[in-house]
Amino acid sequence: MEEAIKRLAAHVHDPELISYYYLDRPFGEVVEHLAKLEFTRNSKAYDIPFNAAVKGYLGATDSDGKSWIVKPLTSEKDTLYHRLTEIVYLLDFQMATLSAPTKVLTIDGKKFRGVKTVEKAVQISSYDYLNPPFIRILMADLVNRWLQFDEDRNPNNYMVITNSKAAPLVVAIDFDKSDLENETMKITGTDEKFGWVRHEKNRYLTMLKPENFDNASIDVFETRLATMMAIDLGNMKRVVEGLLVGYTSDPQGKAGVIISNLETRRQYINAYFRKWMTEVDQVALQKENDDYGGMGKAFMKIYQGKK
Repeated sequence: MEEAIKRLAAHVHDPELISYYYLDRPFGEVVEHLAKLEFTRNSKAYDIPFNAAVKGYLGATDSDGKSWIVKPLTSEKDTLYHRLTEIVYLLDFQMATLSAPTKVLTIDGKKFRGVKTVEKAVQISSYDYLNPPFIRILMADLVNRWLQFDEDRNPNNYMVITNSKAAPLVVAIDFDKSDLENETMKITGTDEKFGWVRHEKNRYLTMLKPENFDNASIDVFETRLATMMAIDLGNMKRVVEGLLVGYTSDPQGKAGVIISNLETRRQYINAYFRKWMTEVDQVALQKENDDYGGMGKAFMKIYQGKK
């Protein structure tokens, strides 16, 4: 797991971005750091993205001096639900997925849902995400969202930033449709070929159709599956219990349900993907691990085409 995060950090490349997304910290330190952050409201409208402002989000600044977008929480039920999205972010982090830090925070005694601002970003819909490098990222991301039972992964949920090498970096945001508490398999794989059946049938489990996964090799998913299976659920249970104290009357019991769900889901997902995907293409895997292939070139081609 730690090696996968180091590879992600190497791909992100820029020290300021690595620090911004906490990729220079071990998991336990990320949990502690998020808990210690203090926040102040920022009333300057230009400090938050326009698309967030029109949805009622406000600006805030953390004690590191970094910008967040926040929205007031008005009920105990919503507050608990958005506390669970912090757990989703922490799962993404352990699975070496570039995601925007997310948490429930307190400002002047009031609870807010918050996400760290993805600066200098555009939505992935501005790019042809059915071509490399984006399609491989979205394919791998399916593992995360299936684990989290997140049935609404639409183009608004992925932002694209670039590093100093002009390589595009996809940042996952907005985990509002995740479901860590459901004890049934509300998303299951189809039997005749690789695909999925969803219980609630919200807009998207992924922006990709099942046929986009035809002939995909397991190397696309290998790191994501391996890091998912490597998550220490004993330690994660302790983290979840701590996060739920003050948010539910039975943090231990609810944490137990969530961890049991994650174990059931990850075993199912790992077996299902490995059943249908072809053998690892070692050349492609090494290329991806070294520098994720031609991401920079692909981005420049897309960018120049937009001029």
